[in-house]
Amino acid sequence: MDFDPMDYPEKIMISGFEFNGYRNMSKGTLLIPYTDEPDVGIGDMVTQKSGRREIELKIVDVQFLPGETGGIGTKHQNLLILKVENLSAQPHLKSSQAPTFNIGSISGDQVQVGSSNSQVVNISVQGLVDAIAKSGWR
Repeated sequence: MDFDPMDYPEKIMISGFEFNGYRNMSKGTLLIPYTDEPDVGIGDMVTQKSGRREIELKIVDVQFLPGETGGIGTKHQNLLILKVENLSAQPHLKSSQAPTFNIGSISGDQVQVGSSNSQVVNISVQGLVDAIAKSGWR
């Protein structure tokens, strides 16, 4: 069997033990072949070594797949799939949260507050005529 170190090039620290793995950043997953099952669960933190630095990853889902690697690219038969969030990147990402508006009090028949929203009003022709007559507009 061929063991290519590029199949699982990342170094991942789980509970003080180092594993080789593959991180798919677009899917937010880590693939880690193993022989002895790592002690890891949802909410735990793992660390990916990245050059001289480390990336903190929070586990949001775990899947253990016995015999899944088939020994391809690794000597380990079992595969651990971790769904992770990159906590190291979060302070550097733009917030997608909408701004908060605090308004003391508002009164009126039809009031719109916020951004990127719309208001639909249905009125009859007679209602429009009555409103214009009541306003005294000529």
